[in-house]
Amino acid sequence: MIDAKFKWRIADNASSAIVDKLEKELGISRILATLLAQQGIDSTEQAKKFFEPSLEEIHDPNLLHDMDKAVERIEQAVEKQEQITIYGDYDADGITSTSLMYETLLSIGANVNYYVPNRFTDGYGPNMDAYQRLIDKGTQLFITVDNGVSGKNVIDKVMQAGIDVVITDHHELPADLPNAVAIVHPRYPGSNYPFPDLSGVGVAFKVAWALTGEFPVEELDLVAIGEIADVVNVTDENHVLVSYGIQHLRQGMRPGLVALMKLADIKANNLTDQDIGFGIAPRLNALGRIADANDGVKLLTSLDEDEAQKLAKEVDQANKERQNLVADIMKEAEKQVKSSANQQKRTLLIIGKGWHQGVLGIVASRIMNETGKPTIIASTDQSNPTLIKGSGRSIDSFNLFNALEAHRELFTTFGGHPAACGLSFDQKNIVPLQIALEEEAVKQKFDPTVKQPLPIAMKLAPTDVTQQLYNDIQRVAPFGPGNMEPVFELNNVKVVDVKTMGQEHQHLKFSIVSDKENLTVVAFGQGNLATLLSASTGQINLAVKVSLNEWRGKKSVQLMLEDLQINGTVIIDERTNKLTPQLFSSSDYYIVREPRLRENIAPHVAPGYTLSIEEAIKTDFSGQQVTLVDCPSSEEMLKQIFAQDEGEPATIRLLLYQRKSAYLAGLPTRNDFAQLYRFIYKQKELKWPMQVKAVSNHLKINMDRLNLMIQVFSEAGFVTIKDDVLKFNEPTNKTDLTQTKRYQKQLAQYKVEQQLLFNDAATVAKWLLEYLNLE
Repeated sequence: MIDAKFKWRIADNASSAIVDKLEKELGISRILATLLAQQGIDSTEQAKKFFEPSLEEIHDPNLLHDMDKAVERIEQAVEKQEQITIYGDYDADGITSTSLMYETLLSIGANVNYYVPNRFTDGYGPNMDAYQRLIDKGTQLFITVDNGVSGKNVIDKVMQAGIDVVITDHHELPADLPNAVAIVHPRYPGSNYPFPDLSGVGVAFKVAWALTGEFPVEELDLVAIGEIADVVNVTDENHVLVSYGIQHLRQGMRPGLVALMKLADIKANNLTDQDIGFGIAPRLNALGRIADANDGVKLLTSLDEDEAQKLAKEVDQANKERQNLVADIMKEAEKQVKSSANQQKRTLLIIGKGWHQGVLGIVASRIMNETGKPTIIASTDQSNPTLIKGSGRSIDSFNLFNALEAHRELFTTFGGHPAACGLSFDQKNIVPLQIALEEEAVKQKFDPTVKQPLPIAMKLAPTDVTQQLYNDIQRVAPFGPGNMEPVFELNNVKVVDVKTMGQEHQHLKFSIVSDKENLTVVAFGQGNLATLLSASTGQINLAVKVSLNEWRGKKSVQLMLEDLQINGTVIIDERTNKLTPQLFSSSDYYIVREPRLRENIAPHVAPGYTLSIEEAIKTDFSGQQVTLVDCPSSEEMLKQIFAQDEGEPATIRLLLYQRKSAYLAGLPTRNDFAQLYRFIYKQKELKWPMQVKAVSNHLKINMDRLNLMIQVFSEAGFVTIKDDVLKFNEPTNKTDLTQTKRYQKQLAQYKVEQQLLFNDAATVAKWLLEYLNLE
C-alpha cells in the first residue's frame, strides 16, 4: 500500500437540507450548492451576494488608524512640492504597493519617486544607509508601503533629523512602535478596523482612496496581485477587492502585465487567482530574489509598450534563473535530506556552500512539503565564510519562531513568524542549532509521522468532472485562506498513459479512464510517482483539484494531483541485467541473495537496509518498500521472505539481476543424460574442467547445462572428480536423476526464473500477488 501523504478529511459541515434548498432555489448543480453550504452560505440572498460582490462591501478607508494624519501630511507635501519617496519592499505585495502609491501620488501632482530596497544589501524594511542616501538626494517625506512597523530604530532617527515618515503596513506589530507621523495599519491596537487581513497593497489602496477622495478602481488589478501573492484571507472585503481586481486584469489595461502574461502563457480572458498565484506573482517575486525589484515597479507602471515588453522579458528571465537556481540547490539539498542521520530527525538543518541566498526560502518550503519536517536551508556567505545565512519554513503543528526565539544567543540575526523565518549564525553554532531544533521539537511534541490534514470537499466519479464542474467551482472563487480551493476525492480509478515531463522528468502526467472521455491528470514535481502508477496493481485513489487547460484555442478540463493513495502492494517492474549505483539511492530495503553482490551494494544504501535472505526472512516488511535485487533461488524462498509480515509491503520493486540464468541454460532432458552417460562410459576418464568446453561442443550441450549434469552424476555416484580428473563409476543402483538434490535445486531456480524473469510485467505482478497472497 502507498499511503497518502496527508490525512484526507471529508467535509461534513454542509446540511443536506440547505444544499437541497440552494440547489432548488438558485437552479444550480448539487456540487455547487454543496460548496456554497460548506462556506456557511445558507440562503439564496447570501449566495447571490457571494456570486455578485458589491463595492459597497468595502470598508471606509478613514476607519484605519491614523488615516487622517497620513492624508494631512501627504497633502501638505503635495501642496509644497516636497520630495516624497515611497519606500517599498521587494516581494510582489511590496512591488504592487509601491506601484499603486506611486501612480496615486503622480495623479494628484506630487513630486514623488520610489525606492525598493535590495534584499542583500539593504535587507527587509527600513535601512538607515538607504534612508540617508535618499535624504541626501532631497527626500523630505517618506511613505513606507508593506513595511515600516518593525523599523523603529531607523524611523526614529529619521524623524529626529527632521524628515517625516508615514508608515503604511500590515505585518505583525511589535510591542514598541516607531514614532512616525502616522501608522496606517488594519490591526493597530484599539483601532477596531472591521477587517484585519489586508495585505500591504490593500492598505496602500485605502490610503490612495482617502487621499484622492475617489474609489481608485483603476488600481484594483494591482490589489488582486499583491493580496493573492501575500496569501491573505480572501473573505470579507478582500473577497470583493480580489474579485474586482481579477476582472480588471482580464481587461488587460497595463502594457507590462499584458506582456508578462503572454510570456507566462496566461490567457487574460480566462485569468484566475491560480494564474496570479502561480504565474504572475512568482515572476515579480523573482526580481527581488535575484535581480532588482525596482524593475517590477517600472513594469507595472509603464505606459510604453516597447519598454513594457523589454521589462517583461527581463522579469521572465529572472524567473527562469530563479527556477534553475532552485532546481540546482534542491538536488544538493535532497542528498543531505536522504542521509541516514537526517532520516531519523524530526527537524532539518541543511547547509550548503555558495547557495544563492535569494531562493533558500523556496527550497526550504519544498523540502518541508516533501518531508513534513520543519526545515532550515542555509548556506555559507561568500564574503564571510564563517557566517551562515538561511531561511526556515514550518508547518502548523510546529511553531518555528518560538522554537528559535528560545535560542537567540545562537544567531547573528533572526526574525520571522510561526511558519517562516530568516536567520544568520556563526559556523561554530551549527551543531548547537541542530540540537536546539530537536529539543524544541520534543518540547512541542512535534511528530513528523503525524500527517497534516487535507480537507476534501466531496467524493466524485470521473464522469462528474466536466467543464461545467470547472465553471461551477470558479463561481466560488477567488481562493485563498478562508476560502480554499476545493479538493475532490476520486476512488478506484484506472490509470493509463503514464509519462513524465520536463528536462529532468520531474513532472508527471497521466490519464484516468472515464465512461466519457479520459481525464488528464498533471502533477508538478512528482515525476517520481511514474513507476508506482505504471504498475497495474493496487486500487488507486486520488485527491485532485479541477483546472482548465487551453491549447491552440481548445479548452479541456484537467485535474491537478494533490495526493494519492494506492491500496494493496504495488509491484514495480525495473528488471535489469545491469546494476548501477543510481538504482540504490532510495531508502528501500534491499534483499540480496549473493554475498559478494551484497557487499558491493551496501555502500550505496543506508546502514541496515541491505539484507541477506536469512535477515529478510526475519524482517517484517509491513508498509515498507522492498527491492529484490537478485532473483530468489526458488518460489519457496520468495514466499519465506514475506511470510513473517503482519501486513502488506507498500511496494515490491523487482530488479532481479541474474548473472547466470538457469532458465536460459535449460534443464537437461532424459536424452541429454543418456548421451552424456554413453560418452563418459566410453571415455572412462576426462581432464576436468580442462575438457569441459570440448565436451560441450562435441555433445552440443551448453556448458552451464553440462556442468549441472556432471554435478548430478557426481551426486548419483556415476562419476568422481579428483585432482582435475573425472572418472566413470559403474552404478550399482538404478537412480532417478531428476530426484537428486542438485537437479531439484536447479529445477526450483528454473521455475522461479520462468515466472519472474521471462513474463511481461502484468503477468509477473499478477502471479506474484497471488502467490504471496497479497491481492
